Amino acid sequence: MAVSPLLRNFIDDELGRAPDLIARTTAQLVEQLRQPRDQLLASERQHHFDLVDVLQRRAGDFQRSFVDALRERVLEELEPAPDSGPSSGPSTLGGLQLMDEGRVEADIEISRAVQQIDSGTEWELRELQTFTSTLRGQTHTTAESNPLRPLAYARALWAAAGSITPVPVQQAILLRIASTVMTGLLRMAWAAACSRLESQGVEPSLYRTVVFAPGAGAARKPQVDVTMPGALEGLVRSMPSGDPGPAVAPPAPGGRGAALGPALEQALARIEALLARLPEKAPRDDSDAREGTPSSRLSEFRGTLLSAADETLERQIIELLSRLFETILGDPMLPQPLRTLLGRLQVSALRIALRDPRMMEVHEHPVWQLMDRIAGAAAAWPLPGDPRLARLLSFCDGLVGEMLAEPLQDAALYRRSLARVEAFLAEQLREEQVAARGSIATLVMAEQRERLQRELSHRLTEQMATLRTTPPIRRFVTGTWARVLAEAFTRFGDDHETSRQYVKTAEDLLWSLRLPDHPQSRLRLLGLLPGLLKQLRAGMALVEMPAHEQQALLDELVTLHTEAMKPGARGSAAPPEPGREATPDEIVRRMREETVEPPADTGTPFSDSLIDLGSMDTVPAEWLPSGPAPSGDEPGRWVGTMRVGLPYRVFLLGRWSHVRLLWRSERDTLFLFAGEQAGSTHSVTRRALERLRGADLLIALSDYSLVQRAVDGMLRSLATLR
Repeated sequence: MAVSPLLRNFIDDELGRAPDLIARTTAQLVEQLRQPRDQLLASERQHHFDLVDVLQRRAGDFQRSFVDALRERVLEELEPAPDSGPSSGPSTLGGLQLMDEGRVEADIEISRAVQQIDSGTEWELRELQTFTSTLRGQTHTTAESNPLRPLAYARALWAAAGSITPVPVQQAILLRIASTVMTGLLRMAWAAACSRLESQGVEPSLYRTVVFAPGAGAARKPQVDVTMPGALEGLVRSMPSGDPGPAVAPPAPGGRGAALGPALEQALARIEALLARLPEKAPRDDSDAREGTPSSRLSEFRGTLLSAADETLERQIIELLSRLFETILGDPMLPQPLRTLLGRLQVSALRIALRDPRMMEVHEHPVWQLMDRIAGAAAAWPLPGDPRLARLLSFCDGLVGEMLAEPLQDAALYRRSLARVEAFLAEQLREEQVAARGSIATLVMAEQRERLQRELSHRLTEQMATLRTTPPIRRFVTGTWARVLAEAFTRFGDDHETSRQYVKTAEDLLWSLRLPDHPQSRLRLLGLLPGLLKQLRAGMALVEMPAHEQQALLDELVTLHTEAMKPGARGSAAPPEPGREATPDEIVRRMREETVEPPADTGTPFSDSLIDLGSMDTVPAEWLPSGPAPSGDEPGRWVGTMRVGLPYRVFLLGRWSHVRLLWRSERDTLFLFAGEQAGSTHSVTRRALERLRGADLLIALSDYSLVQRAVDGMLRSLATLR
């Protein structure tokens, strides 16, 4: 949709005020950081002191980063590119982006900042939305009409924090305090913006309803559980129109309702013919999405149907079904093509309900299940023009046409159709899994590598239990070198020469750290060091260890080995002159002058190998218990129930996205999701999903069905009429 000049001018004016907003935020932020907080730990207070210092020195960088990031994000919301999606962060696993627990912490902090700004500016934000909806030419207020949303400001603050400090905890502190400070400033800024628009003669849209974007908010708890027997039928008694009359008991289970009267059959046939001739066109704007839909046509004939009905129960069912479909087809989360598609089922569903009132008793009836399944599948693809959504709609369009051509409309017909929809979705899922087989293979290897690294780290820790060395060396051996070995075994195999050489390097390194106090050992170490250092460098490069960390580790080793090769402290050679360290040449000369005697241990240094390669598999499945690790917390249990093929809504990379679970690893440690863009994927660790679920940033779209939303909507409408 083209952006109106009025809206463009308004956004440009607001973005022009952003430098003043962030300057005032920075000043108050520094004051907040300076305030004494006795309840903070010493380390937290130090972070506050460091942030005050860096803000005073780099306030300009902080403010410029915020302004640039805000402009970029607001303009993306104003005119989204056709292929716009979440920006990618650093890649791992050979180009596949893996979201682990550390990566999602940033998303969690951003979501908290969004909630802080949103709750603190609720009324000002709603009023601003009424004006931006008018500037877009809409007749209803929509949240997505306003590109100046809390998410844009929270993400801009996070970008600004990252521009002045690389420390994650300091970035989080900055975002939390800055979002609190900015909330008050935004409240005044947005109120002033509304006043300026009003003074310019802009009249806000009628504040009749706020229409949220698909999935724009966590699912509300249903006001009535439609899975309970008789729940839908009970709604009739609350309706102001029509006379429900005395309650009529439904037929016994397994029975059939009476045949419909001729007048009612003729009325149904006329409405069915009218619905079949409805034009199937995309709406021009948001208002068109609510006018000319099948729901409005059916409501015109509700009175005709009620007058043609002979039985009280028939009138109850007609009243309820017509209102229920009106609510379903007016659902803002339902794409317009899907409204037209489901609208064609109105008369068919009404025929079944009139002949089989059990349909109004339980949510598990095939009519409701089919509608919920189609709507739930479409929810995974919210972007217009998605080829996956187009294929689903095309299939369902043909399916509905075949259903309506059947002479007998009954539950069995819908049950068969539901099975066909499930088969189609299963085939679609298999195609997406095949397209993502490269990513799945990478994740399988990553899980194998992680499991292997854990076992290797355990074995190396046991080897170093009695070894006295520095903490950096211990962390390197049990952490980094375990990762080197796991990477080599996974990539090359355990019999490959490279893998065996890295095992030998680990053994040589450990031997050098427990060097026997004997001249022969020191001579051996002298000859071993060049090759050892070469292999250490190669291993560190294999796992892409940062260059500065590599150099720090090698410097630490040089210090340890230099001390180990000094014979003065252990042998009979004279120590160097006081105040002067022995040179390497002097150390070598003294080592050669020492009397060489065989060591007390006559066995070979490597007789007890660190790792028995013959007993190890590339994928040692027996090392860990089978199945996922038990989880006692609620998020862990919830993640364990996630099903392949179902759609979810998750906050990733600083934005809400609709995703569909494509694959979960054998041990449930890695998950692969299909993204909103066709062909895009997100790989996430189990721990990251548990953190997102615990922060209410991961929900199942199937938790709140189309029929549930419709029933809630009816109850809210009825409540306003009382």
